[in-house]
Amino acid sequence: MRLRAGILTLALVLAACSGEPSEGDMRKLVETHTRRTLERQGNAGFRAFDNFRKQGCVEAKLKNGQDGSGQYDCYYAATFVPQSGQQPLTVNGKGRFRRTDKGMAFEDLGAQPR
Repeated sequence: MRLRAGILTLALVLAACSGEPSEGDMRKLVETHTRRTLERQGNAGFRAFDNFRKQGCVEAKLKNGQDGSGQYDCYYAATFVPQSGQQPLTVNGKGRFRRTDKGMAFEDLGAQPR
């Protein structure tokens, strides 16, 4: 049991050091971005996703030979009910996440309905 707890602790520490965003970080940033985008379009009903799943991240490869270290292109699946009584909508998305002095930043790289 101690070994299992030690391995779990080590895995969490290594994940935190990687710079890669956690699923919670991603969800918060994508929800905020989605809410603001929909509000600008006149749809103020969105508050949060019903389900959000991080699918994986890779270190960003930037154009013009710029250093992409500390930036990650991450894939996710987000599900929400557009309006009461409608079928849930799942979107597969991709975003660029990077750490700044103000916290984690998000750039939307596109989403596709599934």
